[in-house]
Amino acid sequence: MSTTVAKAVLVLHQLADGPRSLSALAEAVGVHSSTALRMIQPLLADGLIARGGDGKYRLGLRLAELGQQALDNVDLHGAAHGHLLELAEDVGATVHLAQLIDDAIVYVDKIEHRATMRMWSRIGRAVPLHTSSVSKAILAGLEPELRDRLIARCGFEWHTDETITTREALLAELRVTADRGYATDLGEFEPLVHCIGIPVPQSSGVDAAVSITTIQASPDVDALRGLVPRLATAAKAIAADLGHRG
Repeated sequence: MSTTVAKAVLVLHQLADGPRSLSALAEAVGVHSSTALRMIQPLLADGLIARGGDGKYRLGLRLAELGQQALDNVDLHGAAHGHLLELAEDVGATVHLAQLIDDAIVYVDKIEHRATMRMWSRIGRAVPLHTSSVSKAILAGLEPELRDRLIARCGFEWHTDETITTREALLAELRVTADRGYATDLGEFEPLVHCIGIPVPQSSGVDAAVSITTIQASPDVDALRGLVPRLATAAKAIAADLGHRG
């Protein structure tokens, strides 16, 4: 990748975290402000970034359009979206769909139910391997070599007192997940956020998982476990639709 392209990509990553001033972008990229201004002109011209009334730069709508086109080319997203909408309405909670793409597990769809608060997760964002129910559900079903390669890249960052922070603890959790058929996230990334996830059946031809997210002061494990049958129904329906498309 050329230096210019690499710096343009860095600009987009910086703006993904929120609006930035020209001087802040220049500092992040490591160039003078005048150079940064010249560098971002093509991004502005194509709508990939935009300049707000406050003078700060932010991601542009053209980037959102490209992202949606990318999602439309992922068969899983198209097959699953309707089932996720129905699931979210049935259980009154936010649902997520994640997929192993190349060497990362990524959120490919998210339905935010009107009764829940906004969360950190975003479509297109990489899933934390050690804290998320969807990532654990996927990892538990992978071949050991691939699973170990993904885990080797995990930094095991601490987020809450419930966060898994070692490889050994994660592997133990994955064994439990494989045995019972579902994964949990009991406030491991965000204190009030508790999730249960199951894999999409491997007959679908993809490594993916779907989850239900609840917001509670403390996790109600029995209530989460009670959602497994409905979650399994959705996962099987997604796999069936993918099979029909193949």
